[in-house]
Amino acid sequence: MKLLLALLLVPLFPALSAAADPEVPVSSVAWHVKTSPHFEIMHESVWSPGSIALELERMYSTMRLNMAMFAPWMVREKAKVYIYSSQKSYLSGEFRPPLWSKGLAYSGRKTIVVYDTGDQDKLKAVIAHELTHLYMEGYFAEKLKYPPQWLNEGLAVYMEDAVFQGGGPWGRALPYLGPERRIPYPDFFSQKIDGLKGDAKIADWYLQSYGTVLYLYRPSTRLQFKAFCEGLREGGDLDELLWKSYRVAGRDFGPKWASWLAAYGQGGQGSFGSSAPSASFNFKPVQLSSFSFVNFGSKK
Repeated sequence: MKLLLALLLVPLFPALSAAADPEVPVSSVAWHVKTSPHFEIMHESVWSPGSIALELERMYSTMRLNMAMFAPWMVREKAKVYIYSSQKSYLSGEFRPPLWSKGLAYSGRKTIVVYDTGDQDKLKAVIAHELTHLYMEGYFAEKLKYPPQWLNEGLAVYMEDAVFQGGGPWGRALPYLGPERRIPYPDFFSQKIDGLKGDAKIADWYLQSYGTVLYLYRPSTRLQFKAFCEGLREGGDLDELLWKSYRVAGRDFGPKWASWLAAYGQGGQGSFGSSAPSASFNFKPVQLSSFSFVNFGSKK
């Protein structure tokens, strides 16, 4: 029986490094301010999105566990979160986002910018995605570097998936990424989004990026992942870092990852403690997230 799957697709506008953060003109929006222990929330609507401060603090608990080693400032400083009331207002606002973006992240100013669609789950997913860019790009910016694209987006999706109770859509979709749709390793590590043709290829690239990060960053490999990222930030060779941190030779990464993914697909390993779907999993595109949806495959 074929199951229709969908994937969050439209890539978010890349967060800028600290050195590249543009100056923002004076706002014409009458921002309303709400504060929580770790966030300063500016919302355009008179009423903020329901329970947004509480939801952000819940999100923070998960993000701190996974991201504080890259952004220790998140413990003592507040990130700023701008929430426009609509996409139209967001696109015409002072941050001047591109038409296709869902959010912005400025690591130098510890600020993210999103808009409210009326769906709190989607809003939380976008905020988690952009906060991850904020933390990770700031970490690399300390060395005047930018994270590899697969790592930057894969980790953002990894954290986005974490905001869903009981496991998110990316973790449930990963077992359906068949070999015919994967980019072979090590070519995958140097593949850029703008070099891919078509929505389906981009969707698969995002899913593979997520799966790659999920393989590297498991509860038992937190220290290895930190050392691996530190090495990348220092300009180290990826093959050497894979061996040093994981004892995996570059030529062996593909087979090992495929073997891990097969076990994951059988429910052997799950993201954030959740199990992977069985063959009878009823996948509902409307439950996905903030991205546009495209059919990206089926599993018999």
